[in-house]
Amino acid sequence: MSRYNKQNIDRKTNKPTPNVTEGITNDRILNRAEQVRRDDDVIKTPKRTVYDIDYAIKWYIENEIQPQITHQKELINVPVIFANGEKWDNVQRLGYIRDEKGMLQSPLLMIKRNSVAERSELQNLDVNRTQPGSKLVYRNKYNSRNRYEDELFPIPKYEKVGSNEIYLIDIPKYVTVSYDLMMWCDFTTQLNSLVDQVLPYNKFMWGNGQNRFSTYMETVNFETINTVGTDRLVRATLPITVHGTLLSGQESRESTLKKMYSVKKVRFDTVVDIEPGLFDSTSVPVTILAASQRIMSGATVIASSGGTSTTITPETFNYLTNLTDQYGTILNSTTVTITAAAANNPSLTTTATKNEFDVYINGQYIDKSVYTWTPTDTASQTIVFDTSTLGYSLDASFIVVVNGRWA
Repeated sequence: MSRYNKQNIDRKTNKPTPNVTEGITNDRILNRAEQVRRDDDVIKTPKRTVYDIDYAIKWYIENEIQPQITHQKELINVPVIFANGEKWDNVQRLGYIRDEKGMLQSPLLMIKRNSVAERSELQNLDVNRTQPGSKLVYRNKYNSRNRYEDELFPIPKYEKVGSNEIYLIDIPKYVTVSYDLMMWCDFTTQLNSLVDQVLPYNKFMWGNGQNRFSTYMETVNFETINTVGTDRLVRATLPITVHGTLLSGQESRESTLKKMYSVKKVRFDTVVDIEPGLFDSTSVPVTILAASQRIMSGATVIASSGGTSTTITPETFNYLTNLTDQYGTILNSTTVTITAAAANNPSLTTTATKNEFDVYINGQYIDKSVYTWTPTDTASQTIVFDTSTLGYSLDASFIVVVNGRWA
């Protein structure tokens, strides 16, 4: 992959010297418009690491599942730990863990991470570099170039053209992380109770806040450990699979967060070709995302598709990219209610349609043919599911999330 060497740039032509670059592709011209300083803002570079997924799983077990056992008529909280090198060495050699005083640790729930693999069905199209337009776009309403002015800041003679501060973030990697939950107890009845407390959380969203991931459990394996001169221990191993996302702070020595300002200059009208059905899904065409700077700066961008055309204004662009989540309330075994209003399409002057929303139950995408719903611009929505097609009835413990274009 070719990359810049700023110490060997011909300042007159603004091009890197070919002798000091690497790769089989042509060198890119250094675009000064992309050289925006980051030391004058307070925006943190978003990132999500393997540690964040580990922490989310451990936090959920400790704070949501809260495993407990009964010992001598007392309720005891089961400690939750991660398997570091020393602890895992003890488990492999002895089958159990001792503390620094040599005492057997029981009861205990230990988490061991086995592997991290990219999800084959959701791989990014990264060929040497991230494809143009394959970014998440966020717009800051206030910036130093577009300040509020009053008596303390007199209005200038010539009114300033509005400037937008835009941040582009790389799309995260979708990965599958596998863990083993190992549970130790003194008695089989205690271990049975511990397993009974964990199993109901299969296919739930584990985590806290923004770090919540779909988690799936596999077969539980039981075994008994007998050591000379000590009490017997019983152990269960529960493999779990977590569907998570990873986003590093830097890739190829470049930050994954790009800052730019909308450009203030005259441009010709831009026409981009898109597939039919601009407002028939929650996805936004890549060609429109690539033209985000021109759209937000007020330039005319026209989306052409099958003989029809739509002018993409800043309002329309915000409508397309502003996807939010709303949580539903289980009314009965087939019905879910949501207290929110669907957004109004600024181009068609109509309410967002059913195709502009995606429904998830416990993190699983639900096909639109399974439910009946006509979005309205009132603060109440009712979604009715066909449970015979869905394969199960709704339960009060289910988490229903509707992602789409809400007001």
